[in-house]
Amino acid sequence: MNYNREIFIKRAAFIREIRFFFNSRNYLEVETPVLTPYLIPESAIEVFRTERRDPYGTEQDLFLCPSPELWMKRLIGMGFGDIFQISKCFRNSESIGKIHNPEFTMLEWYTNNADYVDSMSVMEHLLDHLKKRLNLPGSAGLSGALERLSMREAFSRYLKTDLDKLEDKGELVRFAGEIGVSTDPEESWEAIFNKIFLTYIERELPKDRPVILFDYPKKIRTLARENEDSLYCERWELYISGLEIANCFTEERDYSKIRKFFESESVEKAASLVPHKIDPDFPELFIEDYPPCSGVALGVDRLFMAFYGLRSINQVILFSFPDIMS
Repeated sequence: MNYNREIFIKRAAFIREIRFFFNSRNYLEVETPVLTPYLIPESAIEVFRTERRDPYGTEQDLFLCPSPELWMKRLIGMGFGDIFQISKCFRNSESIGKIHNPEFTMLEWYTNNADYVDSMSVMEHLLDHLKKRLNLPGSAGLSGALERLSMREAFSRYLKTDLDKLEDKGELVRFAGEIGVSTDPEESWEAIFNKIFLTYIERELPKDRPVILFDYPKKIRTLARENEDSLYCERWELYISGLEIANCFTEERDYSKIRKFFESESVEKAASLVPHKIDPDFPELFIEDYPPCSGVALGVDRLFMAFYGLRSINQVILFSFPDIMS
């Protein structure tokens, strides 16, 4: 192990400035459980399991949180107002490399009476704040002004096609074949879309400026509010130098939709590599009037890499997984 102390002095200042930014805007900093019996309902995420044993022999399965979302949304429902958290998160069954570590640092914030467009502005102001307060022009990927690009515009720009016309799975399969993306009859619309996106869209996003890619198809199942007048939901992701940095929703508040989502995902979770439960009571938060809000989850390690032009997450994490396992 050979760490550059100057990088971690800069990292400490970087995190202080993130806190300053949210504190100065009257967000309340919170701390929620890292060890929990229930997790967020995202079947694509694999988790770490442990167990609690008390002196009387009772055992209870517990899990390391992949995101503080579940608990932070409870606080929103309790009337905590605008909140943020910088926490350790854990994800299993991902390749370990230049952009992945099983343990990582996440910034998550929720803004009341806001939607995903409001969160775009907060994100833009945060990037500007970090540049100015740390006296940084940013790396090459942060040199230009932030661009806002819809998913439909991205498909038109990079694949010369209208994403609206690919809503039918048969049309999507046909188009995938035209551009050389192999598909399987058992694959879902979402799986095929992701293949196309990763192969032809993500890698083509501008590298000289940050990009917010917004309005993801409704067929990609999430808890983002759906736009009733289109085929899209109110979601965006931030990319810097082609690397995904943050994910945002206008949060869904419809009880029936949330209950249906949880019921479906509970089946998927039971079939995960590490089977686990989702909180059966969580949808009940939305029976009464739940505050309109927008949430953002941001990878702090990746954002720090982007600002300082670093190429590997192992450069910005003390005792990263490859180091502790060597």
